[in-house]
Amino acid sequence: MMKYPLTLQNFLFRAKELFGKKEIASREADGSIFRYNYSEFYNRVCKLANALEELGVKRGDRVGTFAWNTHRHLELYFAPPCMGAVYHTINLRLFPDQIAYIINHADDKVLFIDSDLIPLIEKIRDKIKVENFVIMGKEKSYDTKFDSYAYEELIAGKSASYDWPAIDEWDAAGTAYTSGTTGLPKGVEYTHRGLVLHSIVAALPDEMGLSEKDNVLHIVPMFHANAWSIPFAAAMVGAKQVFPGPQPTPEVLVDLMNSEQITFTAGVPTIWLMVYQYLKQNPDKKPKYLKEVISGGSAPPVALIKAFREEFGIEIIHAYGLTETTPLVTLNRPKSYLQLDDESYYELKTSQGLVAPLLEMKIVKEDGTEVARDGKEMGELVLKGPWIAKEYFKDPEKTKEKFTEDGYFRTEDIAVIDEEGYIKIVDRVKDVIKSGGEWISSVDLENALMAHPAVAEATVIGIEHPKWQERPLACVVLREGESVTKEELIEFLRPRFAKWWLPDDVVFIDEIPKTSVGKFDKKVLRDRFKNYYLR
Repeated sequence: MMKYPLTLQNFLFRAKELFGKKEIASREADGSIFRYNYSEFYNRVCKLANALEELGVKRGDRVGTFAWNTHRHLELYFAPPCMGAVYHTINLRLFPDQIAYIINHADDKVLFIDSDLIPLIEKIRDKIKVENFVIMGKEKSYDTKFDSYAYEELIAGKSASYDWPAIDEWDAAGTAYTSGTTGLPKGVEYTHRGLVLHSIVAALPDEMGLSEKDNVLHIVPMFHANAWSIPFAAAMVGAKQVFPGPQPTPEVLVDLMNSEQITFTAGVPTIWLMVYQYLKQNPDKKPKYLKEVISGGSAPPVALIKAFREEFGIEIIHAYGLTETTPLVTLNRPKSYLQLDDESYYELKTSQGLVAPLLEMKIVKEDGTEVARDGKEMGELVLKGPWIAKEYFKDPEKTKEKFTEDGYFRTEDIAVIDEEGYIKIVDRVKDVIKSGGEWISSVDLENALMAHPAVAEATVIGIEHPKWQERPLACVVLREGESVTKEELIEFLRPRFAKWWLPDDVVFIDEIPKTSVGKFDKKVLRDRFKNYYLR
């Protein structure tokens, strides 16, 4: 067989040559919709590559993006890597010092900034070592406290063709950093080869199931693990792509689902909770074209899966992955031969699913042996594969912690696996509750609590206990207008769990803190309630 490199150039050229008439729609900051097609997209990517070259961007240089989901951001997903440079997406929800750290650690040569985010960069301008700044939006100039170019002015007049260089598939194409929930964010480099193979597998029917006929709404932030590589997979198959732009609200997302006839989208459970609440208040806005949505980041509550299926006719498909895994690791679709009643169906749907093709997975106990495939024995999930990171960018100390001597990546997720191969994450290593020498899954308790009709959100944390090392404490947010006692909630859990798993207490709070990627931030609550059982 030919030695032929797997690079993002192939996706770019294919989209232009085979799907040049297919539409890309992008909501601007003023609410208007910018529309063009893949042929025009290709021309703008060429113009951007020429502009980057004039700004001094060379092979291997990093081009930072501090931006929402827009067509300009999509152009930055392709121009830098296809010219031999590296795109670097920066999580705009991190703390200012973390953002400055990431920009400097990656050594970004140019930083592209959405216009409404200028104040965030102005706060850290004196801390970052960037040569050039480019402001993105419709306007041809912007007022900033630092020297900058305007994106549209920068690419105007540039050639709509570019002499694309030969690229090695092992070259870096992109960089992203973890969300920094423990210590400083850690960098991960994505190769062309990894992104191409990931996109091909992600589009398979039993994975995300993307095709040319789909209209894709990008809800997953493009600064979060390549937007789960959906922009690449969509370009590869020639799907219509729709970008919600700055500050997308549930109203904006639902309106786009209907006006753009969206057939595919993905997001974290907190997004689907907000969309559900909006649709309950606006039942006439029910999406007409969606049959399923992908949910990842954390396990969606059973109550939410059930509500979407039974009230809207939309299946929530649970996926799992991490920044270090590009991110797809597993996706949950029930096998065709499984005979499932409603209870078994919804129980299965809460698992992370089956490992994706081409990946190698083990769930290992503390002594290194693999767990039984009984859905009960817990261990840490470790991974190998063509789109799994082998190290952290310029961080040998963290690399040594997270990668085993035999080449596996340690996810630090505690999981079980059943006889059919369905993996269920029962907790994070740092979140699993260690009580009296046994492990309690906070995730299982949370899902059960959120099945109660009065509960909007719930999280369970392990709190230091004078006798049992740790005991569970449930933190609950009630639905508006609902009431329930802590005793009633514990009774609600009692039939589902062993007595020693039940939370010792329940606290009612106004809101659960979230991380920069929308997950429950348990460390904040652990700190807040750290002496709760020691009083």
